[in-house]
Amino acid sequence: MQMFWTDSVVLPCSDVNATMDWWIRHFDCKRVPVPSDWDSTLPSDVALQLPGNDHPTILLSAQAEVDEAGVPMPENPILFTSHVKRAREYLIARGLAPSAIAESGGALYFDLSDGLGHTVEICQEP
Repeated sequence: MQMFWTDSVVLPCSDVNATMDWWIRHFDCKRVPVPSDWDSTLPSDVALQLPGNDHPTILLSAQAEVDEAGVPMPENPILFTSHVKRAREYLIARGLAPSAIAESGGALYFDLSDGLGHTVEICQEP
């Protein structure tokens, strides 16, 4: 059973390679080809696949290309997990420092900084 999943995460990055390395190191993502049916692709795009997923759901793009193309980007990415406490402990064991688990509207979540300007929210989904 996969620990993390998402419908899609799109991140504009000042350093695509460093961000890719972070996702690979901490979430065991795998770099895969950018699907040809993805919208508004840019030359710097990198697609990542989370373990247990059948297709890529994370897209990293160079911030300069995003700005030049005027492509709208979402705020902070959200990943989902079935076990928020176990997910937090897993990430701590991988050398990260997630926030404490919080609750909002009945949902449990915590935040995680990638050290490169992005905050990732990990939210429990039954």
